Amino acid sequence: MTPPSPVPPAPYAVPVEGRAPFGARRALVGGSGELVRPPDLTAVGPFHDGGKGGLIAPAADLAGRWGYLDARGGWIAAPGLEWAGPFDGAGLSRFRSAERWGYADTTGAHVVPARFTDAEPFHHGLAVVRTQDGAGYADPTGRVVIGGGFRAAGPFSPVGLGAVRQAESGQCGYVDRQGRLAVPARFDGARPFGAGGAAAVRIGDRWGLVDTAGEWIVEPSFRLVNPFDENGLAYVVGGEAGALFTGFVDHRGELVITRRGEMDQELRCGLLKVGDGYTRGYVDATGQEAIEDRYAWAEAFCRDGAAVAREDHPERWGVLRTDGSFTPSPHREPLTDDDGWVIGFDDVTGLAPFVTDGGAVAYVGPDGRDVSRVEAARDGSAVTLSDADGRTVWESEPGRTAPGTFKRAWPFLTRDAAQYVDHTPAWEGDPAAVARELLERQAQPFRPCSMIFDDSDDPYDLSALDEDDEDDVRHGAVHVIASVFLAAESLAEYPFLQDWTTERFEEIHEGLRARLTAHYGAPLPDGEAQFLRYGDGERSTTWRAGERLLILQEYVLVGDGDVEMQTWLAAVDARAV
Repeated sequence: MTPPSPVPPAPYAVPVEGRAPFGARRALVGGSGELVRPPDLTAVGPFHDGGKGGLIAPAADLAGRWGYLDARGGWIAAPGLEWAGPFDGAGLSRFRSAERWGYADTTGAHVVPARFTDAEPFHHGLAVVRTQDGAGYADPTGRVVIGGGFRAAGPFSPVGLGAVRQAESGQCGYVDRQGRLAVPARFDGARPFGAGGAAAVRIGDRWGLVDTAGEWIVEPSFRLVNPFDENGLAYVVGGEAGALFTGFVDHRGELVITRRGEMDQELRCGLLKVGDGYTRGYVDATGQEAIEDRYAWAEAFCRDGAAVAREDHPERWGVLRTDGSFTPSPHREPLTDDDGWVIGFDDVTGLAPFVTDGGAVAYVGPDGRDVSRVEAARDGSAVTLSDADGRTVWESEPGRTAPGTFKRAWPFLTRDAAQYVDHTPAWEGDPAAVARELLERQAQPFRPCSMIFDDSDDPYDLSALDEDDEDDVRHGAVHVIASVFLAAESLAEYPFLQDWTTERFEEIHEGLRARLTAHYGAPLPDGEAQFLRYGDGERSTTWRAGERLLILQEYVLVGDGDVEMQTWLAAVDARAV
């Protein structure tokens, strides 16, 4: 008997993105970054073992049409679908065509024609489908074997029951594989059964647990119960206002894991990320420590057992594995999205993007090694894709894209001082020249603005000032040299963020102070330093320049957990101080 052919490693899908008309594209590369397919795809789903030594994945071309690819990047089924999803446990991928849903097998063949108005993945041999009559369950041949008249239906469970909502009453119960109502419809909400034979159900606004006969294991008392996972645990929120608790219960309803601090709502790879607001670690499904809480930031593990993390001592980013091993990254920090959240490992691509010191994006594999690198030209008119050794494997055609199409990547969490600077001439140019321009301006009343509490960002707009604010009004001219707003959510997520930013603003202040002192001489003693506005932390360096004072002030203000930091340079009338 011929042994089955080994399944080759799946290629990685690497994002190559730019402004329209280039758009967001995906290239396929091998484990060392060798090119499998150039970036002419707009989407790639996870690869699935086709059962004959081959892999298959849903993908979309540049026109947004979906088909199926093999591991060499060739089309198994040419693109022409409106959408195609990942392959499920039955080896089928649901797809949409002409606004109807069907299923394709691992050859790309449409084994169930597109005839449903909606369709879900298969679970334990059955899939929820919807026809004009309502929701029901189909087998892998596409035959509707259970009903079709339910208002809604949930995935079938390991114990052979599926949650359904009755069309007329709106109440929820559970059907067996023969379509019989095994648990009467008497609940307002119902989750799938776990392998341990318990399911979360809701009556009113409270959740409880029932067994497969519909008998209560725990009567409704929880504010929330999520579905049971592969570890046999369900996340819960319980208690009353002022005494809420979160944790995980088992199929007996017993609280297995609970914590007062941070805790994710799901276990990944059998591990749960927890923290105390300053450091993060992981516990196992029994609540016992599995990985010490010594990481200043960490994400949940991806399906390949890897997570982006930042060690607290020493401070460095890297890749953490489920066995507790940590591979430091040579790169500055992980790439963040437009809202400042770390992107981390993607369960589809299997890669985590990091920002390099040179402004490129390095895509790192679960073992912590670089796989591929995407780098934009300085003017943004071109982009290159490199392998793990830095060799170019693909580059955009010269002259085909305009400057500014592609963006270089810069750190967001651990920025350089220059990234906080708003008035570039004062930092990259001559600060003495900027000071001279302020000193020569016609004096006018101003009050520096708070990013947290003031509606205006114009320091010369005093129309909204009240009597208390008038004490901060100065006469002269001012520039905002540097500024940053740190949201409370970001500070909670990244406990190192405020310290890092504070150090950079100290760097800005000290750098400008030294250069201005070289021009204007020694500043006034600290006891005579003047302040433009008081907050929750400030320091000032003041020079006398004829009848005016030159003030360099660092300003910190906290409000509702948010923090702002600003550096101001102002020339004020000494007689008005």
